[in-house]
Amino acid sequence: VSPHGNAETRWEVEAYGELSVAGCIELAWIMGLIRHVSDQDYIGWVDAKTGEPVRDADVKARYEEHIRAHTGIRLIEPDLALGYDPHKKQVLREVQIEHDMAPFEASADDAAAYKKSNGDRVDVWENAGGASWSVRFLKGALVRVPAAVNATRLVAALLPTGWNATRFGIPEDIVKQADPVTLYVLVATVEALVRSGITDPYELYQHIHISEVGNTIGSGLGGAQALQDMFWNRGQDRETRSDALQETFISTIQAWVNMLLMSGAGPVKPSVGACATTVLSIDTAVDAIQAGKAKVMIAGGVDEFFEEASAEFASMGATSNAVDEFARGREPSEMCRPCTSTRNGFMEGQGAGVVVLMSASTAIACGAPIYGIIGMSATATDKQGRSVPAPGKGVLGSVREKAGATAASLRKLSVGHRRRAFETQLRMLDAWRANELELLAEVEDPEAQAEVDEQYVRQRRALQDAWGNEFWKQNPAISPLRGSLAVWGLAADDIGLASFHGTSTKANDLNESEVVDAQMRQLGRTPGYPVPAVCQKWLTGHSKGAAAAFMLNGVLQSMRTGLVPGNRNADNIDLKLKKCDYTVYLSKTVQTAGIKAALLKSFGFGQVGGELLVVHPDYLLATLGRAQLDEYNAKLAQRDTKAARYWQDTLVGNHPFVQVKQHPPFAPEQEQRVYLDPTARTQYDPKTNEYRF
Repeated sequence: VSPHGNAETRWEVEAYGELSVAGCIELAWIMGLIRHVSDQDYIGWVDAKTGEPVRDADVKARYEEHIRAHTGIRLIEPDLALGYDPHKKQVLREVQIEHDMAPFEASADDAAAYKKSNGDRVDVWENAGGASWSVRFLKGALVRVPAAVNATRLVAALLPTGWNATRFGIPEDIVKQADPVTLYVLVATVEALVRSGITDPYELYQHIHISEVGNTIGSGLGGAQALQDMFWNRGQDRETRSDALQETFISTIQAWVNMLLMSGAGPVKPSVGACATTVLSIDTAVDAIQAGKAKVMIAGGVDEFFEEASAEFASMGATSNAVDEFARGREPSEMCRPCTSTRNGFMEGQGAGVVVLMSASTAIACGAPIYGIIGMSATATDKQGRSVPAPGKGVLGSVREKAGATAASLRKLSVGHRRRAFETQLRMLDAWRANELELLAEVEDPEAQAEVDEQYVRQRRALQDAWGNEFWKQNPAISPLRGSLAVWGLAADDIGLASFHGTSTKANDLNESEVVDAQMRQLGRTPGYPVPAVCQKWLTGHSKGAAAAFMLNGVLQSMRTGLVPGNRNADNIDLKLKKCDYTVYLSKTVQTAGIKAALLKSFGFGQVGGELLVVHPDYLLATLGRAQLDEYNAKLAQRDTKAARYWQDTLVGNHPFVQVKQHPPFAPEQEQRVYLDPTARTQYDPKTNEYRF
């Protein structure tokens, strides 16, 4: 859920600079410009205002100009910023009155409150009849008067104009109760699930236990509207939700996802890492899967754009000053300028990004589309200092290596060497199993034989881990990044792009360029073979907690297409970056022969540095035998068809996009049994069209 709509419409603008007809239809629907009708007289799209029929082929010509003007980075629209109008930014100023004011009528309680607060500077008395009281402020009393002041942050990356959670099917009562950031996450979660071929979350429990689906979705600030209710509206004695407090908790966001969609009982680890929240969320989710605590994790981040945060970022000098940028003759879309000599602060934005992470075996078994492999995830803090937002180089720890490593100590980098070692130890394990089963054959003990087989499988998996994914761990001669590449037979030259945090601040873009350059040098990348830098925020702005989710989806789309999107505001690359020989800063999209691997960086306030290595999914699929691959592809085709049908049915109004659950997948009397039985699985009931235990 981004300033350019969903993941696919954002990609069209990022990669191609324009929307396709299909992209225009999706965004026009998202923005409420068109709706689908089906009656006796007409089946198709109509203009939402006039009801006039609109052909599919005419949507682009009719609406694209409006869509482009009301998506992405643009002048702030109050309806999308919790009512904030930067041209009428209000503050309360204290004024001392110089003469007694005329009395006004108030209730007895209000009159007593004024007297309690102002003492002898106010007179109160009961009116005749006792039905009301009068209040008069006297000379010297202090009153607070609203004053409109000018703001300098007039531009932001906002959701498409007209974005409405109810259009996606979220019930009105939920819209009124939950904070808007939760609504963004609900829509993003359903999109992530549907793009994973999962149109009903309860279907997951047909493949894995309900305790094996977890959630690490987090946020930098959490429920902004709820925070305003607590600290502003409550203090102004305005009508405020009674449950505003719960919506300020960052853990509440993932709670709504579970309550309305998932009904899972797996690991819950809400993540908070400011602008690096999504990478922190993914890193935590990866740890949960690799530790065996879960097989599926929902990860991601979300943040809002609102007045208070905009003002505080401005006071820090962190964000782009629109007044200055307009004076330089720039349009709003040109104001976020990563890695240029004229960059002058990040462009604040809003939105949510969610990803579905599965263990490889789970994804293959259920036929889920695999868009990429998380080859490595890492986080790091930085050095001593006094600046909370200052970026650092702690993430260089991912290429830490002992100097002077011998060729013998690096043999494990070779897939051939590891395969030989694995096969040698596997033969020894096979011999142990055969010997144990031969001894047990005389006593005919099936349980003992089953125990031997269980131990054999466990030890075989340990061997696969030792020589496959974990051979580099605790080896000072092999860095985590080099080892993670070597797992798939890759090296530094196989990194096809680097997705930059690229905030358009003076400090970050220089620091990040130096980090990537140092990593490539340490890994031995071929001189003269630079890594293309993708600086997505020129288009999306900086959505804080959701930023790395937008970036990761972009990386996966680059792997799918081979395209490396350019930064179309990069018309004057900073000369200070010239020393970074291993990075090239593109200003237009380039078609490559394919991208094998990519690096993604994220840096958050509070010394939260994060990094992902993403590997092309073909490297996983290539490990499957022909029969297993054919079986997987058959399941995948079914999921792709089902997912496409789900989205089409949403657009034409056959069902809502977000289908809120009305009950868990089990009856009340089944609940404890389901939690206690690791083999409990849902079954599809065609009569009710539901998955139930």
